[in-house]
Amino acid sequence: MTIYRRQQVSPYLLFFIITSSQIGVGVLGFQRIIAKDAGYDAWISVIIAGLFVHLVVWLMFKLLTAANGDIIDAHNQFFGKIFGSMLSLVIMIYYLIACISVLRLYIEIVQVWMFPTLPTWVLSTLILLLCYYIVSGGFRVVTGIAFLSGIFTAILYALLFHLPIKYIHIDNLLPVFDHSFKELLLSAKQSIYTMAGFEILLMVYPFIRNGNKSQKFAQYGVAFSSLIFTLSAFTTFLLLSEKQIEHIIWSRIYIAKLIHFPFLERFEYILISTFLIKVISIIALLLWSTSRGMKLIFKFKQKYNLILISFISIIVCQLLDTRYILNTFVDFTSKISLWLFYIYIPLFSIVYIFTKSGRST
Repeated sequence: MTIYRRQQVSPYLLFFIITSSQIGVGVLGFQRIIAKDAGYDAWISVIIAGLFVHLVVWLMFKLLTAANGDIIDAHNQFFGKIFGSMLSLVIMIYYLIACISVLRLYIEIVQVWMFPTLPTWVLSTLILLLCYYIVSGGFRVVTGIAFLSGIFTAILYALLFHLPIKYIHIDNLLPVFDHSFKELLLSAKQSIYTMAGFEILLMVYPFIRNGNKSQKFAQYGVAFSSLIFTLSAFTTFLLLSEKQIEHIIWSRIYIAKLIHFPFLERFEYILISTFLIKVISIIALLLWSTSRGMKLIFKFKQKYNLILISFISIIVCQLLDTRYILNTFVDFTSKISLWLFYIYIPLFSIVYIFTKSGRST
């Protein structure tokens, strides 16, 4: 499908698209998960995971540049229209599952910390209505929200890293490299869900002007996200003991309770409320990718696909009504992400590139 220049955005905006899609609700509590295997050395695991994401993004650009389109074009060219569409549909389903998990996790945070009696369907409906309005405006509007979200991230984390000095314990991080490389890798694996989001590149690539020359901005975005995750883990370990981290689900919100300004109290409420723009930007990107993918696969109008997947999201959010069910759903999402974007896409990229270069010679 032809993408007109007026539908495309400048290459530098890919930085904001990547950072907005990567930095989500997972950053508020992933420290507990990664510390299970590597303890206080888990911040090193985040760096390892970030380096691997850089490699995967590089392979994605090689694939998309060779296919001169999105992942649907690449699948159709390599596997044929029928089987290629089936594989593309799997990725679209993942985008929908990821959208639901982000939305439900944020709603859970709001219900636990702010409004315990707020029905799930009320908040999910309001957020999805807003996202529907954004996505209906087209990709440029979705990118604009991602841009605002990126600016917000920089400001928010400048405040979050304003740590109360009296609670800092440098000894927590010593000795460094106290765990084996295997434990560090296991911890890096646990950060997969948190660092996911870069896979949005598989659908947005055709909408980036001079897409084959925009890789540096995507890599800058991954580097910035990795820095935020590393600093978040590092500073959390400075403030909390391993026992505390083990039992605190959202450690960054807990730490936000310790932050006080002369003009501001209950900073954790401010954090949760303003984090909504981060959630909206992620959901909007995922909804746009899913609805556009279904449009290309089934030839339905994008707005009808958008209504359908929004309705499905509301229903599924309502069904995820306990912590156990939600954790199971998030674990399932993480496993799909691992197989699709850390194993399948790199292997497919390598095979596609070598096959195409072989045909050209």
